[in-house]
Amino acid sequence: MTDPYIETRSFVQRLVGIHGGPAPAAGSPAWCALGDADPAKLLAVLHAGSAHVLNQCHEAIDDRRLAIREASVAISQAKDWAAVAKRIRDRDEFHRSNPWAKRVTK
Repeated sequence: MTDPYIETRSFVQRLVGIHGGPAPAAGSPAWCALGDADPAKLLAVLHAGSAHVLNQCHEAIDDRRLAIREASVAISQAKDWAAVAKRIRDRDEFHRSNPWAKRVTK
């Protein structure tokens, strides 16, 4: 699976080069003051788009993390774990007290 942000960043870097030069934030007063033919204006929009993709990736990670957390809570509440632990302790104690009763597999 490809990383959307890495793909986007790579595309932008191929378009403008690794050192595209400084650019004001897209939509800022300094950006608005640039002429439409100024390469910094396009560079700022490309950087803003890359940042948007990165934010979407972070939101997707947060959504997955939340789903995993909710699933783990549901699993932890699905059983009476104290009863499970008691049953295991009782079984282990029984086997310690009655070594002859262990199951033999062939």
